[in-house]
Formats: sequence, C-alpha cells, structure tokens
Amino acid sequence: MASKPITHADIRRMFGPVDDHRVLEIMGLKPSLKEMEVTMAYLADMTDIMGEERQPLTGCAAEIYDIVTRDETFEPEDPDQI
Repeated sequence: MASKPITHADIRRMFGPVDDHRVLEIMGLKPSLKEMEVTMAYLADMTDIMGEERQPLTGCAAEIYDIVTRDETFEPEDPDQI
C-alpha cells in the first residue's frame, strides 16, 4: 500500500514558516512521513532517538535538512510542536 503524499500543509506544520519555493523543493523529493520525522529530529537536536548508532543523515532526509536550513537558522514556529 502506497503512503499518502506529503502536502504543503504537512511541511509547514512540521517545519514552520518555510518559504513556498522550499516547500516545493521538498515536495519534489516525494519524502515519506518517516523521512520527514527523522529530519525534524535532527533539526530539534534529538538524534538520541535514533539509537546508539547515531547515524548521520542520508538520502531524502539529508536533502530535506539541507533545504530547510539553507541560508537561515531553523526555528520552529511553536517550540512545543517538536
């Protein structure tokens, strides 16, 4: 069963006030919800949830991270959302 595609609203809910052109870049990657959650964990500096291995970001999650953090500091709209 295919997962539901990530929407503009999903990205804004997860990453806050991301510019529309960046949202489109992320949507173009066709990320899974899991990849989005892994990216959020790294942005929130919560890599301990990844276990003792602490693997670096790779693949789609790494690309999302690069898009979200490009040229600006990531700050969630609501610190309690993460």
